[in-house]
Amino acid sequence: MPYEYYDSYTLFQNRTSEDYLEYVKNGQVVFDNEGIPMGKAPKGEKSGIDYPTYMYNPVGIAEYGLLLYNDLIENTNRLSLKSDRRLALNKQFSWLIKNRTDKENISFWYHNYPVADHGCKPPWKSALDQGLILSLLVRAYYLTKKEEISKLAEKVANSMKTPAFEGGFLYINSNGDYWFQEYMGNCGYVLNGFIFAMWGVYDYYLYSNDQVYKMIFDKCINTLRNNLKYYDWRMGIAKWTVYDLKDKNPVELGYQKMHVRLLKNLYMITGEKFLLDYANLWESYIKQPNMLLVSVGRHTRAQVLKVIKRLKIGFHEW
Repeated sequence: MPYEYYDSYTLFQNRTSEDYLEYVKNGQVVFDNEGIPMGKAPKGEKSGIDYPTYMYNPVGIAEYGLLLYNDLIENTNRLSLKSDRRLALNKQFSWLIKNRTDKENISFWYHNYPVADHGCKPPWKSALDQGLILSLLVRAYYLTKKEEISKLAEKVANSMKTPAFEGGFLYINSNGDYWFQEYMGNCGYVLNGFIFAMWGVYDYYLYSNDQVYKMIFDKCINTLRNNLKYYDWRMGIAKWTVYDLKDKNPVELGYQKMHVRLLKNLYMITGEKFLLDYANLWESYIKQPNMLLVSVGRHTRAQVLKVIKRLKIGFHEW
């Protein structure tokens, strides 16, 4: 059976539900009185501002909504939810509708906390939000047939074909590569954020049959064809992948597995063999003794970067 926009959100598998429950258990995620998830905010001493302990995060709400959708249509309860799944899902839709920002023919969501590591000061935007929310909205329309949701999905989709310099989320670099940035303005080219964003574009193409979005998705596939090699990280004989192309920090194990899973899912809907080749290559790195070498390499790199940062600070003070 071919993949359809109303199918289970295939990028989230059982492991994602387990991870989400672990975040709840560890206090990284709590729920307000309406059942909307809130994530732990940055600490005041790092950001210089005393933020509330927990804040709403559009990504977290979209993720939770997609997990609820999967549970609902598969008639499972991987989230161990005690309340009605359909009601809980509707509340996520309602929050997204009420808290969007509209500008002309596009809609998006702001993050109201800083991410210092990526140079983001509030309010900032993310194409990762847009992709996940778009995937959720087309599924929401499939369930509810509400015109309000359909119109919002269209405005979110519009943002993905509108160039970044015009207030949208599409960035085309000097090489003609089509990108979506997880941290808008950072140009870090975060791999997982890019793929989640382009998957949302593909879901909207299936929903609308608008060939513009198929063209954008195909251009993004070509971007991966041209650039996946730059995410392959080597340090001595250690082999791994990096989070983005700006800082090129080797990822933690969970992200390594995510990179593999995302490429396999893209291969499933495109048949592009280079995606499967990279997925298999990066999956082959997840074994010993390579993982031990990667751990040592990551630690060594982090310590060297700390020393360099201190030297730079000392130089400027001098």
